[in-house]
Amino acid sequence: MKESIPPNSQSNLCKAAGKRVVKHLEKIKQMDLQEEIIMDILSRLPVRSLLRFKCVSKFWMTLISQPYFTTKHFNHAKNNQSFQKMLLLNKEYSFHCSSLSSDQLFEDIQRLDRPCSGELWGWKIHCCYDGLAIIGVRNYPDNDFILLLWNLSTRESVVLPNPKFSQEVTCTWGLGYDSTSDDYKILKINGKERNEVLALKSGFWRKLDNHPTGDNCALSDMDYLAFRHGALDCLDTSSNMGCLAFVHGAFHWIDSLLNHSMVMFSISNEVYGEIPLPEGLDLVFDIMHSKQGVSVLGGMLCVYSTRIHHREYTFKLWVMNEYGVKESWNQLFTIESTDLYSITPKYMFSDGEVLLRCSQLRRSGSVFKTSNESSGVWPQSDSECIQDGFVYTESLISPKLLTWY
Repeated sequence: MKESIPPNSQSNLCKAAGKRVVKHLEKIKQMDLQEEIIMDILSRLPVRSLLRFKCVSKFWMTLISQPYFTTKHFNHAKNNQSFQKMLLLNKEYSFHCSSLSSDQLFEDIQRLDRPCSGELWGWKIHCCYDGLAIIGVRNYPDNDFILLLWNLSTRESVVLPNPKFSQEVTCTWGLGYDSTSDDYKILKINGKERNEVLALKSGFWRKLDNHPTGDNCALSDMDYLAFRHGALDCLDTSSNMGCLAFVHGAFHWIDSLLNHSMVMFSISNEVYGEIPLPEGLDLVFDIMHSKQGVSVLGGMLCVYSTRIHHREYTFKLWVMNEYGVKESWNQLFTIESTDLYSITPKYMFSDGEVLLRCSQLRRSGSVFKTSNESSGVWPQSDSECIQDGFVYTESLISPKLLTWY
């Protein structure tokens, strides 16, 4: 026969058990709080430091590798100017990166190892987004086209499937994130053939119906006028190639068959639309007298143009303060020059200054300057030939985890 436990003893046992549960929960809560504090501190550090810290312990390795941490880190990085970098490609097809801090602009330049080895040539940067770059290259001696997705901070890369159609230099590319499907997509525009889109998770390219006007993309700065006016650069460089402007979940470009609007392509529902252009922007599709393009500065859609008249070049830049509203276009500034025949806006600093990629007459390659007329150009030496530069944000986003093939 079992002995009965007195009521008081039962009450004491329950209280003791309750205290143990509370202490255990408090311990778990404290551990969760410590983990959250550690995660918050780490999420504010540069990628280079985080890659080293993965070796500290299994816990840190697991923490830094979590998708949640990757997102948290990137949300901090995209709002911090110290995490903004410039990817540079020179005439020897070597890659470099530089800080975009306004007080250290192009002072701390580091060389990057190429994303893959082998006898490869003709490297081109097609576009950058969320710290990822789309790189095109050809192998030797077969001349086969290879498309790479490269994280510029972690140096991780994967080979992507080749498009079904042409990979000629006249193609224009764009990379963006589709929040609806939680997937990254690459859009390739080719005026001669049908457009194509690659959803990274799917692993294959799909043909798209062209925009009703025909998709005669005018973003590619094919500077034939360079030869006519005595410039030394050539056509077959990545600096002469444009990229699609991705903002508000859509790609944007100028079509030579539209006079008062630009083309937009929604990344989620894959539907074409049009965005009105600003008053005062006269589209003249004559490469000898005018050129125009689109860009993204400070999260805002931009459009720019250069008019050529008697060897004088007038550059104008507009930003759309409220997306999709024609009346919100605002002209930022005008630059008049006799030697900067091609100007492309690349980045807007916190004080409103804009970093510009420029092509100069009688000089090979590109130079960079700010919109402040008193600032000099970089590089100063003619011997340093920069093909192009793309702005990117440091990130931990893994190309291998984005592709399931």
